[in-house]
Amino acid sequence: MNAQPLLVMACLMLLAACGSQPTQQAQVRSQLNPVDRGGRAVTNFTPALRCMDDMLFQQGVRDVSLMMEELRDATQKVPVSARDMMTSAISDMTRRSRAVRLSVFGSDQQNLMQLLQQAQKQSAFAVVPRYSLRGTISQMDDSVERRGGSVGLSLPERLFGVRFGADTRFSVLGFDAALVDNESMTLLPGVSSKNLTVLASRDANAGDGEARLTNPGLDVVFSFSANRSEGPSQAARNMVELAAIELVGKLTRLPYWQCLNVADDDPEVLRELEDWFVSMDEQELVRFQQERLRDRRFFDGAIDGVRSAAFQRALARYRVSLGLPAVGPNDLGFFRQLVTTPVAKAPITAQPVSAGAAPLSMTATRTGKTGALQLSVRASRAGYVYCYSQDPVTQRIVRIFPNRFSTDPRIDGGKPIQLPGRARFVMNPASQMACLHAPTEVYGDLPPPLRWGDFEEIRLGSFEEIQAHFSRVAQAEVSMTRLPR
Repeated sequence: MNAQPLLVMACLMLLAACGSQPTQQAQVRSQLNPVDRGGRAVTNFTPALRCMDDMLFQQGVRDVSLMMEELRDATQKVPVSARDMMTSAISDMTRRSRAVRLSVFGSDQQNLMQLLQQAQKQSAFAVVPRYSLRGTISQMDDSVERRGGSVGLSLPERLFGVRFGADTRFSVLGFDAALVDNESMTLLPGVSSKNLTVLASRDANAGDGEARLTNPGLDVVFSFSANRSEGPSQAARNMVELAAIELVGKLTRLPYWQCLNVADDDPEVLRELEDWFVSMDEQELVRFQQERLRDRRFFDGAIDGVRSAAFQRALARYRVSLGLPAVGPNDLGFFRQLVTTPVAKAPITAQPVSAGAAPLSMTATRTGKTGALQLSVRASRAGYVYCYSQDPVTQRIVRIFPNRFSTDPRIDGGKPIQLPGRARFVMNPASQMACLHAPTEVYGDLPPPLRWGDFEEIRLGSFEEIQAHFSRVAQAEVSMTRLPR
């Protein structure tokens, strides 16, 4: 027998096997690996969370520090992690603005003193959040209402029969949340969220059908049912995200309802605005107006609650910008417009460069048995002061003033500020300190690295880089003073 044809045939079979091997491996891979790609969870409130982020960014809100305790399920019927849902919601709401700093307060930390002690061990800046977020899935009522009906048809002698029915059951799921002031451990009036969701469970069925054949005596019974229910877990996520929007909006007194597609003239919105207006005394109302007008660059003065001549002029100019008379009542109607009108900032005007000595001076002292550092910053003329600290080892730069305890960066000439003062943080004596003095408030126009929260690392390498950003935005000289070493 000639061996050459056999050799050729063997080679062809080997080549065919080699050629089919990658195809077989690909088929095996396609069967082992998942075909569908993972997707991001998008809820009804995802656009609202981004809207709130933009609103916080436009309003220049900063240093809102929250501590979240365990969000329990008091009903023990909804197996979800509400705390993780709230964490995700606040994260989506602060992507751009960095307005809210959230600290997760676990069940292993029993009180604020223990949290403070741990913070002192872990960081040179022992800071406790100003507010605590508490909440619970507080209500789950099953089948609070039930609606149903059925209809049947039966032929003579029970040769054939069928019945159609529908049954709908309604349940109620509730979520409550509120904010507490950590310093006084008291509830913040009106800063709460209380929402209910009605869940529907629908059951449609066709059954009790019967067909009989006399020969060979075969009985056939058929039934059909279709069930559709709204999941309590997804409802809980929606309520948690809504609560995040409501709590931050009420705390900062921003028109959060606009992100929920609720009109400004909605009765509940009007009631909310009236509650804000009535709950503030005269000085608090003026402070609120001063802050809003300064954010819009109509006012350049201290937020002190005093109706100064400069504030009255700024108020008149803002009223004219709204199409109102320059002089008018400072009533609920004007308050509504101040809150609901979109932010329209006046342009930054270049400030003249003043010659002479630097407007800031800094001195440091040691106090107490531990030798804690106390910093005194004095300005020769009024302006807006921002102070930073750089760690000697890690070279991290953080903003220490203004902060969650002292929110106003403006200081008057000749009036020093003390750091940390009454604030609950400790400064490292070996750190480098620097303060900037700007003639106007420019925080709302700073680049994102400089708009991050207090005591949070700034992604810039030196104080000089920070000064350059301030000077460019302010369109004027922004002086810097370092603490003498």
